[in-house]
Amino acid sequence: MARLVAVSLLLVAILGSSLAVYKRTVTYSGQVVVRCISKDSERTRTLLEHDSTDVWAVRADGSADIRMHRDLYVQMQSKFPECFLIIDDVEAFVREAESTKLNYTADWFDEYHEYEEIVNWYKDLASQNPNIVKYVESIGKSVEGRDQPAVHITSSSSTNVKRIYFQCQIHAREWISGATCMYVVNYLVENYASDPAVKDLLDNLEFIVVPFTNPDGYAYTWSNDRLWRKNRRKGAICNGVDLNRNYPDHWGGGGSSGNACSETYRGPSEASEPETKNTVSYFKSNGPIIGAIDWHSFSQLILRPYGWTSSNCPDEAQLKAIGDGMRDEAFKVHGKRYTSERAIDLYLTTGSASDWFYCDDAAESNKGYRPAGYTIELRDTGRYGFLLPPSEIIPTGQEMVPTVIYFAQELLKNPIPYPKK
Repeated sequence: MARLVAVSLLLVAILGSSLAVYKRTVTYSGQVVVRCISKDSERTRTLLEHDSTDVWAVRADGSADIRMHRDLYVQMQSKFPECFLIIDDVEAFVREAESTKLNYTADWFDEYHEYEEIVNWYKDLASQNPNIVKYVESIGKSVEGRDQPAVHITSSSSTNVKRIYFQCQIHAREWISGATCMYVVNYLVENYASDPAVKDLLDNLEFIVVPFTNPDGYAYTWSNDRLWRKNRRKGAICNGVDLNRNYPDHWGGGGSSGNACSETYRGPSEASEPETKNTVSYFKSNGPIIGAIDWHSFSQLILRPYGWTSSNCPDEAQLKAIGDGMRDEAFKVHGKRYTSERAIDLYLTTGSASDWFYCDDAAESNKGYRPAGYTIELRDTGRYGFLLPPSEIIPTGQEMVPTVIYFAQELLKNPIPYPKK
């Protein structure tokens, strides 16, 4: 039934509906991407935290990819021998990705889709599968007034069923995030009757999915700036807040910026943004949530708490075992290697969604459980980065399906109690 929804929406696209057409109004002329081979060197750390640079990726092997203006690269060349050019023309790099033709085939997942299309897809999925899917029109409005919908998937009629929570598209340019959420949701719905593992989960759990944590930013990547990251909060000089530095957990610390022009601008106060407030409120009102994933790209990582301190969290052993198992499940599908590690082992972050999922503020109203919070960074490891081709949507989704099933099964068997006995 879910496949019929996809086909019907594709027919609308083929026949030329009012669907948005991708365009771009900004230029990336003069910009380059540099790779530094050790994120731990003092010099490289200064680049990672520089307000005029844009960190594209930090990897488990210690390398980091950083976007900057060519003039800054010229100034730093002699002082940063560990860094070298990997993209010498970001404008040309983006143009090449934009040249990929739309692929209107019988499969929805052969292409990326804009905000309204995705909203309609979820609506149709719910209307055609009313026994297991519920569509919530809005959990609140974004800063520009767009709805943040939610989707609930379960066959259980219990009002106290344990829940798994996903939020998608918090960083606007990471299109594979929202596409993968749709792929996983589609699999759960379409295979409820045929996959015993899915049936067992949906009979005993509820999945809650927020498809757009950052709807305005995502829409802006389709209409103006493909590489936009933040929300669309208007500022005196620069626009946008990094929603993944705006959550009310150790807000305002390292790994975020107080400069509104920085890509990691944390906002004027914790949970200052409506998108953050909406997701925090909805999360708290839907307990018990036993596990939560914030979906990102790129670098192929499975990150667990903490991001704000080098101290282990109280449940490190269990969270590491689950993260390692997720890594192994992903590898079995297409042989792609994901790294399982603590977020702090990658780099320092404060005010992040996944740390908030796990923190006391989220747990206190969660009906006796502490949510196991994770960040998943999807494909790839840097060849395409944020401009991952549509041909990668299906294989990425395929390797995340067993990963999600394992995640949910492990936490259903052994949820984390709160408070500890």
